[in-house]
Amino acid sequence: MSHLALPRPAHYTPSMPRQQEQELVSPRDHKVRVHRHWPDSLLDGTGPAPFFLVETWRPHDNAGDLASCTPETCRRWVEAALTYAGAVDAVSAELTAAHQVVASVPRWRYVAARHALHDWKKVRERYEQTVREAGEAYQPVSREIWHAVWAEHDRAGSRAREEAQEKREDARKDSQARRRATELAERPIWGWSVVTRKKWSTAYVFRHDVPHSDERVSAARQDRPCANLPELRQALGNLRPDRLHWDDAALAETERELDGVSFGRCWRELFGEDHATFTSLPPPSPPTRRPTDRGNPSGGSATSGTGGYGNGFSSGGSGGY
Repeated sequence: MSHLALPRPAHYTPSMPRQQEQELVSPRDHKVRVHRHWPDSLLDGTGPAPFFLVETWRPHDNAGDLASCTPETCRRWVEAALTYAGAVDAVSAELTAAHQVVASVPRWRYVAARHALHDWKKVRERYEQTVREAGEAYQPVSREIWHAVWAEHDRAGSRAREEAQEKREDARKDSQARRRATELAERPIWGWSVVTRKKWSTAYVFRHDVPHSDERVSAARQDRPCANLPELRQALGNLRPDRLHWDDAALAETERELDGVSFGRCWRELFGEDHATFTSLPPPSPPTRRPTDRGNPSGGSATSGTGGYGNGFSSGGSGGY
Protein backbone atom coordinates (compact mmCIF):
# COMPACT_ATOMS: atom_id res chain seq x y z
CA MET A 1 0.00 0.00 0.00
CA SER A 2 1.38 3.37 -0.99
CA HIS A 3 1.19 6.53 1.07
CA LEU A 4 -1.33 7.96 -1.38
CA ALA A 5 -3.71 5.05 -0.83
CA LEU A 6 -3.84 5.62 2.91
CA PRO A 7 -6.73 7.57 4.45
CA ARG A 8 -5.69 10.86 5.97
CA PRO A 9 -7.31 11.39 9.40
CA ALA A 10 -5.38 14.59 10.06
CA HIS A 11 -7.53 15.48 13.06
CA TYR A 12 -9.86 13.55 15.30
CA THR A 13 -12.43 15.21 17.57
CA PRO A 14 -13.28 13.21 20.71
CA SER A 15 -16.80 11.77 20.57
CA MET A 16 -17.79 12.77 24.10
CA PRO A 17 -17.66 16.51 24.83
CA ARG A 18 -15.70 17.31 27.97
CA GLN A 19 -18.64 18.99 29.70
CA GLN A 20 -20.72 15.87 29.09
CA GLU A 21 -18.14 13.77 30.94
CA GLN A 22 -18.12 16.14 33.90
CA GLU A 23 -21.79 17.14 34.10
CA LEU A 24 -24.05 15.41 36.59
CA VAL A 25 -27.05 14.45 34.47
CA SER A 26 -30.43 13.84 36.09
CA PRO A 27 -34.05 13.95 34.91
CA ARG A 28 -36.12 17.07 35.42
CA ASP A 29 -39.86 16.47 35.65
CA HIS A 30 -39.02 12.85 34.73
CA LYS A 31 -37.49 13.97 31.41
CA VAL A 32 -34.03 14.44 29.91
CA ARG A 33 -32.84 16.04 26.68
CA VAL A 34 -31.07 13.72 24.21
CA HIS A 35 -29.01 14.60 21.15
CA ARG A 36 -28.01 12.12 18.46
CA HIS A 37 -24.25 12.43 17.98
CA TRP A 38 -22.00 11.02 15.25
CA PRO A 39 -18.35 10.28 16.11
CA ASP A 40 -15.75 11.10 13.48
CA SER A 41 -15.26 8.33 10.93
CA LEU A 42 -11.58 7.62 10.15
CA LEU A 43 -12.04 5.01 7.43
CA ASP A 44 -14.16 5.05 4.33
CA GLY A 45 -17.06 2.64 4.71
CA THR A 46 -16.23 1.84 8.36
CA GLY A 47 -17.49 4.40 10.80
CA PRO A 48 -18.82 4.37 14.35
CA ALA A 49 -22.57 4.31 14.76
CA PRO A 50 -24.21 7.39 16.26
CA PHE A 51 -25.06 7.48 19.95
CA PHE A 52 -27.06 9.74 22.26
CA LEU A 53 -25.69 12.53 24.40
CA VAL A 54 -27.93 12.76 27.47
CA GLU A 55 -28.39 16.11 29.20
CA THR A 56 -30.53 17.51 32.00
CA TRP A 57 -33.65 19.05 30.51
CA ARG A 58 -33.92 22.84 30.77
CA PRO A 59 -37.37 24.27 29.94
CA HIS A 60 -36.08 26.98 27.60
CA ASP A 61 -33.67 24.68 25.73
CA ASN A 62 -35.37 23.38 22.59
CA ALA A 63 -32.36 21.60 21.08
CA GLY A 64 -32.54 17.84 20.75
CA ASP A 65 -35.43 15.63 21.81
CA LEU A 66 -37.17 14.99 25.09
CA ALA A 67 -37.27 11.49 26.53
CA SER A 68 -38.97 10.33 29.71
CA CYS A 69 -36.93 8.22 32.11
CA THR A 70 -36.27 7.45 35.75
CA PRO A 71 -33.03 8.52 37.48
CA GLU A 72 -31.78 4.92 37.28
CA THR A 73 -32.50 4.72 33.56
CA CYS A 74 -30.84 8.09 33.02
CA ARG A 75 -27.64 6.91 34.72
CA ARG A 76 -27.66 3.75 32.63
CA TRP A 77 -28.05 5.76 29.41
CA VAL A 78 -25.22 8.10 30.37
CA GLU A 79 -22.91 5.25 31.40
CA ALA A 80 -23.61 3.37 28.15
CA ALA A 81 -22.79 6.49 26.12
CA LEU A 82 -19.57 7.07 28.07
CA THR A 83 -18.52 3.44 27.59
CA TYR A 84 -19.26 3.51 23.87
CA ALA A 85 -17.60 6.87 23.24
CA GLY A 86 -14.60 5.89 25.37
CA ALA A 87 -13.99 2.73 23.33
CA VAL A 88 -14.37 4.56 20.02
CA ASP A 89 -12.15 7.45 21.09
CA ALA A 90 -9.40 5.15 22.41
CA VAL A 91 -9.10 3.06 19.25
CA SER A 92 -9.47 6.17 17.06
CA ALA A 93 -6.54 7.75 18.88
CA GLU A 94 -4.47 4.61 18.19
CA LEU A 95 -5.39 4.65 14.51
CA THR A 96 -4.59 8.35 14.20
CA ALA A 97 -1.19 7.83 15.86
CA ALA A 98 -0.39 4.83 13.62
CA HIS A 99 -1.25 6.84 10.54
CA GLN A 100 0.97 9.72 11.64
CA VAL A 101 3.86 7.27 12.00
CA VAL A 102 3.27 5.92 8.48
CA ALA A 103 3.05 9.42 7.08
CA SER A 104 6.26 10.51 8.83
CA VAL A 105 8.50 7.66 7.51
CA PRO A 106 10.45 8.73 4.40
CA ARG A 107 9.83 6.64 1.27
CA TRP A 108 13.47 5.62 0.97
CA ARG A 109 13.38 3.93 4.43
CA TYR A 110 11.75 0.85 2.97
CA VAL A 111 12.00 -1.46 6.01
CA ALA A 112 10.77 1.17 8.47
CA ALA A 113 7.93 2.06 6.12
CA ARG A 114 6.88 -1.61 5.86
CA HIS A 115 6.85 -1.99 9.67
CA ALA A 116 4.89 1.21 10.11
CA LEU A 117 2.40 0.14 7.46
CA HIS A 118 2.08 -3.31 9.05
CA ASP A 119 1.38 -1.71 12.44
CA TRP A 120 -1.19 0.59 10.89
CA LYS A 121 -3.01 -2.37 9.31
CA LYS A 122 -3.15 -4.16 12.66
CA VAL A 123 -4.57 -1.05 14.34
CA ARG A 124 -7.05 -0.62 11.49
CA GLU A 125 -8.33 -4.17 12.01
CA ARG A 126 -8.60 -3.53 15.73
CA TYR A 127 -10.38 -0.24 15.00
CA GLU A 128 -12.94 -1.96 12.77
CA GLN A 129 -13.53 -4.71 15.30
CA THR A 130 -13.74 -2.34 18.29
CA VAL A 131 -16.12 0.02 16.55
CA ARG A 132 -18.36 -2.88 15.49
CA GLU A 133 -18.41 -4.52 18.93
CA ALA A 134 -18.93 -1.24 20.77
CA GLY A 135 -21.82 -0.40 18.45
CA GLU A 136 -23.43 -3.79 18.99
CA ALA A 137 -23.12 -3.43 22.75
CA TYR A 138 -24.65 0.06 22.66
CA GLN A 139 -27.45 -0.84 20.24
CA PRO A 140 -30.01 -1.98 22.89
CA VAL A 141 -29.63 1.32 24.74
CA SER A 142 -29.92 3.24 21.49
CA ARG A 143 -33.19 1.47 20.66
CA GLU A 144 -34.47 2.12 24.18
CA ILE A 145 -33.77 5.84 23.87
CA TRP A 146 -35.40 5.96 20.44
CA HIS A 147 -38.51 4.34 21.86
CA ALA A 148 -38.58 6.86 24.71
CA VAL A 149 -38.16 9.76 22.26
CA TRP A 150 -40.99 8.57 20.00
CA ALA A 151 -43.23 7.89 23.00
CA GLU A 152 -42.67 11.48 24.11
CA HIS A 153 -43.41 12.68 20.56
CA ASP A 154 -46.66 10.72 20.62
CA ARG A 155 -47.64 12.22 23.97
CA ALA A 156 -46.81 15.72 22.74
CA GLY A 157 -48.82 15.09 19.58
CA SER A 158 -51.79 13.90 21.64
CA ARG A 159 -51.58 17.00 23.83
CA ALA A 160 -51.38 19.23 20.75
CA ARG A 161 -54.44 17.54 19.23
CA GLU A 162 -56.36 17.90 22.50
CA GLU A 163 -55.43 21.59 22.74
CA ALA A 164 -56.43 22.14 19.11
CA GLN A 165 -59.77 20.43 19.78
CA GLU A 166 -60.30 22.59 22.87
CA LYS A 167 -59.52 25.72 20.85
CA ARG A 168 -62.00 24.65 18.16
CA GLU A 169 -64.60 24.01 20.86
CA ASP A 170 -63.91 27.41 22.44
CA ALA A 171 -64.20 29.06 19.02
CA ARG A 172 -67.49 27.25 18.42
CA LYS A 173 -68.85 28.38 21.78
CA ASP A 174 -67.65 31.95 21.15
CA SER A 175 -69.41 31.92 17.79
CA GLN A 176 -72.61 30.66 19.41
CA ALA A 177 -72.31 33.31 22.13
CA ARG A 178 -71.91 36.06 19.53
CA ARG A 179 -74.91 34.74 17.61
CA ARG A 180 -77.02 34.65 20.76
CA ALA A 181 -75.87 38.19 21.63
CA THR A 182 -76.81 39.41 18.15
CA GLU A 183 -80.21 37.76 18.35
CA LEU A 184 -80.81 39.21 21.81
CA ALA A 185 -79.78 42.69 20.66
CA GLU A 186 -82.53 42.63 17.98
CA ARG A 187 -85.36 41.70 20.36
CA PRO A 188 -87.56 44.69 21.44
CA ILE A 189 -87.86 43.67 25.07
CA TRP A 190 -86.16 46.52 26.92
CA GLY A 191 -87.73 49.48 28.66
CA TRP A 192 -86.53 52.41 30.71
CA SER A 193 -87.82 55.22 32.85
CA VAL A 194 -86.12 58.33 34.21
CA VAL A 195 -86.84 59.64 37.69
CA THR A 196 -85.60 63.12 38.60
CA ARG A 197 -85.02 64.03 42.22
CA LYS A 198 -83.59 67.44 43.11
CA LYS A 199 -80.49 67.80 40.92
CA TRP A 200 -80.07 64.08 40.06
CA SER A 201 -81.79 62.01 37.43
CA THR A 202 -81.82 58.20 37.54
CA ALA A 203 -82.62 55.93 34.60
CA TYR A 204 -84.13 52.54 35.50
CA VAL A 205 -83.62 49.86 32.82
CA PHE A 206 -85.69 46.67 32.81
CA ARG A 207 -87.08 43.98 30.53
CA HIS A 208 -90.79 43.97 29.76
CA ASP A 209 -90.87 40.17 29.61
CA VAL A 210 -89.19 39.60 33.00
CA PRO A 211 -90.74 40.27 36.45
CA HIS A 212 -88.81 43.09 38.06
CA SER A 213 -86.63 42.68 41.14
CA ASP A 214 -86.76 46.29 42.34
CA GLU A 215 -89.80 48.21 43.60
CA ARG A 216 -88.51 51.32 41.88
CA VAL A 217 -89.16 49.67 38.53
CA SER A 218 -92.86 49.08 39.23
CA ALA A 219 -94.03 52.51 38.26
CA ALA A 220 -91.64 52.66 35.35
CA ARG A 221 -92.91 49.53 33.63
CA GLN A 222 -96.30 50.88 32.64
CA ASP A 223 -96.73 52.36 29.19
CA ARG A 224 -93.01 52.44 28.43
CA PRO A 225 -91.75 51.83 24.87
CA CYS A 226 -90.26 48.46 23.94
CA ALA A 227 -86.79 48.79 22.47
CA ASN A 228 -84.01 46.56 21.28
CA LEU A 229 -80.49 47.08 22.60
CA PRO A 230 -79.28 49.57 19.94
CA GLU A 231 -82.45 51.64 20.49
CA LEU A 232 -81.95 51.41 24.25
CA ARG A 233 -78.35 52.54 23.88
CA GLN A 234 -79.36 55.51 21.75
CA ALA A 235 -82.15 56.52 24.11
CA LEU A 236 -79.90 56.40 27.18
CA GLY A 237 -77.22 58.34 25.32
CA ASN A 238 -79.76 61.03 24.46
CA LEU A 239 -81.15 61.17 28.01
CA ARG A 240 -77.73 61.36 29.65
CA PRO A 241 -78.99 60.51 33.17
CA ASP A 242 -76.80 61.14 36.18
CA ARG A 243 -77.37 57.64 37.46
CA LEU A 244 -78.18 54.33 35.79
CA HIS A 245 -79.80 51.30 37.37
CA TRP A 246 -80.08 47.92 35.57
CA ASP A 247 -82.71 45.63 37.00
CA ASP A 248 -81.14 42.51 38.55
CA ALA A 249 -83.80 40.15 37.26
CA ALA A 250 -83.42 41.49 33.72
CA LEU A 251 -79.66 40.95 33.78
CA ALA A 252 -79.98 37.48 35.30
CA GLU A 253 -82.47 36.32 32.65
CA THR A 254 -80.36 37.85 29.87
CA GLU A 255 -77.22 36.07 31.03
CA ARG A 256 -79.15 32.81 31.34
CA GLU A 257 -80.15 33.19 27.68
CA LEU A 258 -76.53 33.98 26.84
CA ASP A 259 -75.50 30.66 28.45
CA GLY A 260 -73.52 32.23 31.25
CA VAL A 261 -71.82 34.99 29.23
CA SER A 262 -72.04 38.20 31.23
CA PHE A 263 -74.29 40.98 30.03
CA GLY A 264 -71.33 43.33 30.37
CA ARG A 265 -69.36 41.24 27.89
CA CYS A 266 -72.29 41.16 25.48
CA TRP A 267 -72.69 44.95 25.66
CA ARG A 268 -68.97 45.45 25.23
CA GLU A 269 -68.89 43.29 22.09
CA LEU A 270 -71.89 45.12 20.65
CA PHE A 271 -70.96 48.71 21.49
CA GLY A 272 -67.29 48.68 22.57
CA GLU A 273 -68.02 50.23 25.95
CA ASP A 274 -68.92 49.48 29.55
CA HIS A 275 -72.68 49.12 29.96
CA ALA A 276 -72.64 50.70 33.41
CA THR A 277 -70.69 53.85 32.51
CA PHE A 278 -70.79 54.05 28.68
CA THR A 279 -67.02 54.57 28.69
CA SER A 280 -65.13 53.11 25.74
CA LEU A 281 -63.33 49.79 26.20
CA PRO A 282 -61.23 47.61 23.92
CA PRO A 283 -62.94 44.49 22.52
CA PRO A 284 -62.86 41.60 25.02
CA SER A 285 -60.38 38.79 24.47
CA PRO A 286 -61.97 35.36 24.05
CA PRO A 287 -61.59 33.30 27.25
CA THR A 288 -59.46 30.18 27.02
CA ARG A 289 -61.93 28.28 29.17
CA ARG A 290 -65.59 28.81 29.86
CA PRO A 291 -66.50 29.38 33.54
CA THR A 292 -68.13 26.34 35.05
CA ASP A 293 -69.68 28.06 38.08
CA ARG A 294 -73.16 29.05 37.00
CA GLY A 295 -74.27 29.99 40.54
CA ASN A 296 -74.06 33.68 39.65
CA PRO A 297 -75.54 34.18 36.18
CA SER A 298 -72.85 36.69 35.28
CA GLY A 299 -69.97 34.52 36.39
CA GLY A 300 -69.64 36.42 39.63
CA SER A 301 -69.67 39.85 38.02
CA ALA A 302 -73.27 41.05 37.59
CA THR A 303 -74.35 43.41 40.34
CA SER A 304 -77.02 46.07 40.26
CA GLY A 305 -76.50 49.65 41.25
CA THR A 306 -76.51 53.17 39.96
CA GLY A 307 -74.11 55.39 38.15
CA GLY A 308 -73.77 58.96 36.98
CA TYR A 309 -73.28 60.44 33.53
CA GLY A 310 -70.16 62.52 32.91
CA ASN A 311 -67.55 61.11 30.62
CA GLY A 312 -69.79 58.16 31.33
CA PHE A 313 -71.81 57.22 34.39
CA SER A 314 -70.20 57.96 37.71
CA SER A 315 -69.40 55.69 40.64
CA GLY A 316 -71.61 52.80 41.62
CA GLY A 317 -72.31 51.64 38.04
CA SER A 318 -74.84 48.89 37.76
CA GLY A 319 -74.67 45.56 36.12
CA GLY A 320 -71.59 43.47 36.30
CA TYR A 321 -68.79 43.20 33.92
